Amino acid sequence: MTSPKVLFLPMLFCLSCLFVISPKAHGADTPPTDFIKSVVDNVFHTLNMYPVAGPQENLPKRRAKIKEIIDENFDAEEMAKRALGKYWKAQPVEKQQEFTKLFYWRLYNFYILRVETYSDEKVMYKKELLKGDIAGVHTLISSKKYPEFDIEYRVRKADESWKIYDVVIEGVSLVANYRSQFGNFLSKKTFDELLRELRAKNEENNLR
Repeated sequence: MTSPKVLFLPMLFCLSCLFVISPKAHGADTPPTDFIKSVVDNVFHTLNMYPVAGPQENLPKRRAKIKEIIDENFDAEEMAKRALGKYWKAQPVEKQQEFTKLFYWRLYNFYILRVETYSDEKVMYKKELLKGDIAGVHTLISSKKYPEFDIEYRVRKADESWKIYDVVIEGVSLVANYRSQFGNFLSKKTFDELLRELRAKNEENNLR
């Protein structure tokens, strides 16, 4: 059975990746740690503005804002490319685009439910590793409900601003985890079958 901690980790990933902030505030000249701090501060603001425990009309407003946040600040194509691994280049552009769209919605539909369970988590910023256009921001997450654990946010410069393209939770890469799942699927089935599977799952769990 999956432990409460394991179930909790993906929620923190989404919680810390979604935010509202102007492009100038997190441009390429902004230190990556400041970028991630803005991520965390602004998601708290969004959840406080449209609390889960508030009136029912908060729900569509909150989810629309989260969708807007992801669109602006999440490097969906880079994440999809890395998650697909060696199978990416083997696909024509139109199928790459379709996979990116479906993968994006898979993430959104899954994590929106987790971010809405936010409670009392605290974030400590430990260190930043910067190498050219790539950086890793290491944080420590604490909560009254769970033991402390580490999250590394991997970001890259894209379109003159920082974008999150992976999150490593206690040494486990989110992108690598999906790459393993997709690789296992594609070792037995076709890419078109993978697209159909993603499409069906998204329709089943559509939270737009």
